[in-house]
Amino acid sequence: MLERMELIAPAHVDNPFRFSFRAPESLPNPLLKMEKVSAGYGDRIILDSIKLNLVPGSRIGLLGRNGAGKSTLIKLLAGELAPVSGEIGLAKGIKLGYFAQHQLEYLRADESPIQHLARLAPQELEQKLRDYLGGFGFQGDKVTEETRRFSGGEKARLVLALIVWQRPNLLLLDEPTNHLDLDMRQALTEALIEFEGALVVVFARPSFAAFHH
Repeated sequence: MLERMELIAPAHVDNPFRFSFRAPESLPNPLLKMEKVSAGYGDRIILDSIKLNLVPGSRIGLLGRNGAGKSTLIKLLAGELAPVSGEIGLAKGIKLGYFAQHQLEYLRADESPIQHLARLAPQELEQKLRDYLGGFGFQGDKVTEETRRFSGGEKARLVLALIVWQRPNLLLLDEPTNHLDLDMRQALTEALIEFEGALVVVFARPSFAAFHH
């Protein structure tokens, strides 16, 4: 289920999206360690005796059929699920970026992209925030439009923009191909090649092609 992964940059075409990950504020080594971790729900153990060591530059793909424990493992990594046994050690200075379907629900329906970003960066000039959001396809009136009017793909792009702004050193992507269109997937793949932290991606199907190309 755990596979080492190499990200392949697709051939460049004109892409409306362009962004990059700024260097994380710190890169502890290791970022996260799991020792003999078991996890599940109620009496049902889904994962048993998992050992995992994430260091800067780690690229891990989680593959497997539904029910194989992919989502359980990423919830463990994200701190949304406590282990039944074993230890999870987080480095001091770890900064998590977690992209999943349910993150879209945390957006405030009555706020715009620039309001969401300004809450993370209250000291920044508005023009800098606008320039940054432009890399994710939010330009003109879209920057000030309430997110209640956004499509699922637009919400996903905004969630990703907010994650990237925070300079994570551990990035968890839960089935990103489900929520991002082709151009956005290409821009994300290109940005991830230069990402200095650790990356864990859940894939719904046993192929990286949808993410790479």
